[in-house]
Amino acid sequence: MILAMRITATITWAGIGFLILMLWRIARFYERSSGKHAASFLFLPPLLLIPGGAAWYIVTNPNFVGSVPGDTMFAIGGITLALATSLLRQAMIGER
Repeated sequence: MILAMRITATITWAGIGFLILMLWRIARFYERSSGKHAASFLFLPPLLLIPGGAAWYIVTNPNFVGSVPGDTMFAIGGITLALATSLLRQAMIGER
């Protein structure tokens, strides 16, 4: 049962990592094509931290409960991802 949980979690978090990668690529494309600054570099920490937190949990505790290093990686990655997404939206829509 634990092996099935680890396989399912790995596939799911790999998909989430891929979506973050696509957000970073969209931000880079927008910066290059429009010449505006969209803070694409802010997508790189979540690209490492969120899958890193998931990997921490998959290896240590596949129930995703109560690990300080995993939770810290998720929290910092999530806050940075929210900031990067907000800045990208502002750059693309033109709100400042």
